[in-house]
Amino acid sequence: MPVFEEVNGIQYGSGIKAVLYGQEGVGKSSLAANIPGIVFIDCEGSTTKMNVRRLPAPTSWAMLCDEMDYICENAAAKGYRAVAIDTFDWAERLAIQAICQEHNVKGIEGFGYGAGWQYEAEMIGRFLEHTDRLIKAGIHVILICHAVTRQATLPEELDKYDHWELKLGNKTTNKIAPLLKEWSDMTLFLAFKTQVMAADDKGKVHKATSVQRVMYATKSAWWDAKNRFGLPDSMPLDYGAVAHLFAPPADQIMQRAQDAGIPTETINVPAPPPQPVLQKPAAAEPAQQTLPAEALQGAESIESITADWTGIPDALANLMKANNVLPAHIEKISSEVFRYFPAGMPLRAYPQDYHEWLCASWPQVMDAVRANCPDYVPF
Repeated sequence: MPVFEEVNGIQYGSGIKAVLYGQEGVGKSSLAANIPGIVFIDCEGSTTKMNVRRLPAPTSWAMLCDEMDYICENAAAKGYRAVAIDTFDWAERLAIQAICQEHNVKGIEGFGYGAGWQYEAEMIGRFLEHTDRLIKAGIHVILICHAVTRQATLPEELDKYDHWELKLGNKTTNKIAPLLKEWSDMTLFLAFKTQVMAADDKGKVHKATSVQRVMYATKSAWWDAKNRFGLPDSMPLDYGAVAHLFAPPADQIMQRAQDAGIPTETINVPAPPPQPVLQKPAAAEPAQQTLPAEALQGAESIESITADWTGIPDALANLMKANNVLPAHIEKISSEVFRYFPAGMPLRAYPQDYHEWLCASWPQVMDAVRANCPDYVPF
């Protein structure tokens, strides 16, 4: 008979899965930028005028997944404590592009019977499951999205009304927005709240008197929202309202003590152990050696061994550079392993649809490079 260990109480130490969505210019990126140790994966270039840490803009879905793995593997060395994908509806375009390239169709509607949207839902679902690596490592995952209004009706009402929701897909068969809301611990709707008063006694003429930025943490008929932290239904759009959720471990201890009514003077928060300072021994300067002219004859120049990226699409080139793959490696597996093109044919001369297939099948390509290119060095 199997035996299971019961776990009680709130589990601290894991990261938070959050979705921030709202109108353009309301301050979604600015709110996320306040989270300590956050790094942005800027898919649309919205943080170029902000003083934040960011990775290169992904040019393919495979590159986006590689960047998430990079953050997880280098969190301790780089000090990453949170990652924000800004915005996820722009990242969704990369997913759709990868699906179309893999199945050789021109658009997501080319599958018929809604199959394309199902492929996308499966791909996004695998991506969200893969974020568990970061969450278990204590890294917060923030997905930023735009918002859009759509007509909706309630079962008990006949009239239609505007409903704010995630700007992900525009078909009823699309399941991406529900996936994100179900996955998240917190979905906040950021909006402009306009104060309106009547200008006359009859109330026929109205005038906007002020505009406030607010965020909603509870679902209503007009927007989608949720949270698992007991946040108020609505709050001013200020990082202080959610700062305690992303506080460093020591601050979390003090905050939980305050919430429980325990005097903070009685709390002894241990200081982190000092990090040892490693002294690197001074490297002895190697003695310079002069090679005879005969030894240099026939040697290959530095310019000739530098990889030539001319004519290679940016999406493929970025994946190759990030994984230290040279054009010669792709040419080798394309001619000797996949047997698609003759030996000696340069990568830039390959047809466009093959370049797109390489991006869409990048894990398979990397397996072939590792297995068949002895000179491949991953770092």
